[in-house]
Amino acid sequence: MIRHLLAASLLFAAPASLAAQETLPDNLAERMAGARSAEATARQMGEVLQANAIAQRQYAGMVAGDLGGGYRGALSLPGEDLGVWLTTIVGQPGGEDAPLVALAEYEIAQGEILAETIFPAGQAPVLDGDRVAMARAQIVAPRAVIAAPEASFCHDGEDAGESDRTSVTYLTLAMPPREDGSFEAYVLNGPFEGSAMPLGKHYRVDFDEFGVIGSPELLTDTCEIVRWAEDDPELAMSVYVTEFDAGQWPNEIHAFISAQLPMSMGVVTGDIIWPMAGGMIAPPVPAAEAGY
Repeated sequence: MIRHLLAASLLFAAPASLAAQETLPDNLAERMAGARSAEATARQMGEVLQANAIAQRQYAGMVAGDLGGGYRGALSLPGEDLGVWLTTIVGQPGGEDAPLVALAEYEIAQGEILAETIFPAGQAPVLDGDRVAMARAQIVAPRAVIAAPEASFCHDGEDAGESDRTSVTYLTLAMPPREDGSFEAYVLNGPFEGSAMPLGKHYRVDFDEFGVIGSPELLTDTCEIVRWAEDDPELAMSVYVTEFDAGQWPNEIHAFISAQLPMSMGVVTGDIIWPMAGGMIAPPVPAAEAGY
């Protein structure tokens, strides 16, 4: 739901009263640590998404939109310098049994392309190491979600049946591996366009250091769609409020969605509400005191 003006001012009022502080949970420090971890993950998701999108737009322009039948999207790894992303346009010419190759490589920082290499046909280097693991993950993760017996989907804002599984639009992000080689791929329910964004049915799929896939985990079990009117004069003072019964603090999906919205967001967990804006999670306040 969207609330305006008064609700926004209540939700983001600080500091909380002494009575409000006494009603906050005892494990608040643990829950704040979880929220900060969710923020960091969401921030990296946004950076990967931006780098991938910039490289894909540039590559599409350089090849005049002729991506070819073997086009497999993009993946990004952090470079040696802080804030620099090394982005690869992935291809698989020759079909699903062919090797995954780099059609082009980019260095990207602060939304700008620092370097570009486009490989001639027949000279694209074969991917190895982290890049091949991430490229494979982006191919198999959405398939695993669709095939999972417990998976659920939405259609027109309502839970969908089995027949609607293959009509779902997914955006898949493989995250950079950790030091031990394990990583996650996020299978995000789309599309992300215009003045609407799906809040629910986003999944995380874990991969171990050997690239072995785990079971998809549903991170937001709702068919809510955040909608807004761009010409709403109260948009900046609006708060979209959602309930999250599956966790004690907002997860990375809430923070990621918050960073995409032109309004603030509130996530209710139990009897507290977490104010969010631009992907940042503020300390919670009692939901009743904030008017919820």
